[in-house]
Amino acid sequence: MSSSDRSGPLAFRRGRSPSRRLRAAAMLGLAALVAGCTAGPLYGTHGVGGTDIGGAAARLPYAGRIAITEAETRTDQLVRNELLFRLNRGAPVTDPLYELRLSVSGKARGTIIESEGVSRSVIYIETAQYQLVRLSDRVVVASGERSVTVPYDQTVQLYASQRALKNARQEASKQLAARLELAIAASLSRTTG
Repeated sequence: MSSSDRSGPLAFRRGRSPSRRLRAAAMLGLAALVAGCTAGPLYGTHGVGGTDIGGAAARLPYAGRIAITEAETRTDQLVRNELLFRLNRGAPVTDPLYELRLSVSGKARGTIIESEGVSRSVIYIETAQYQLVRLSDRVVVASGERSVTVPYDQTVQLYASQRALKNARQEASKQLAARLELAIAASLSRTTG
């Protein structure tokens, strides 16, 4: 058998081909690269290693320095509590630089009404009007309105319908607080940036 016969098809099957070695090395390199990749949640606040990547207030210097006016209704209170946590990370507000004046309203509207007159599919609409006031000179830095809608199902059972409305209101308050947080962060980044 000549030396040219040894480098033929049999040598390729035994793994002696240079192109096969290159492919194997490339695959090992790709596997090492992919093993180093990590991913975080799309909508969550915690990234890889527990770092907080989602909260706008965590990246801003005024976190914990925004006071929110007292709530007048239960709906106001739900949004206020969520905003206090988002803007101040649960800490009490000390020496505030800004005051957020907030007014929240909510209402449920039936969208599908059956022949008995009972709404089966309902949307809960929650709207907030806000003003962000700089306390040093009482200037309104930002103002506006944000709203969210949350659908829920209603049944002829009173308790189940009341619970569904309560859950929709809590969800709407969380979503509304998130939208307000983004609006406040954007306004303050424009005024301080």
